[in-house]
Amino acid sequence: MENLEYLFAAYTLIWSLIFGYIFTLYRRQKRLEEDLKHLEAGYRDQEND
Repeated sequence: MENLEYLFAAYTLIWSLIFGYIFTLYRRQKRLEEDLKHLEAGYRDQEND
């Protein structure tokens, strides 16, 4: 029972890292979706010329 502080700290750190990683993946995916939309728009513009 004396090591519960360390256990709590370890779980807090691990979950913080997991959520940070998920947030990073979410931001990257949104950025890639925006880049893809720009590429598709540019491709459509070239087809119409």
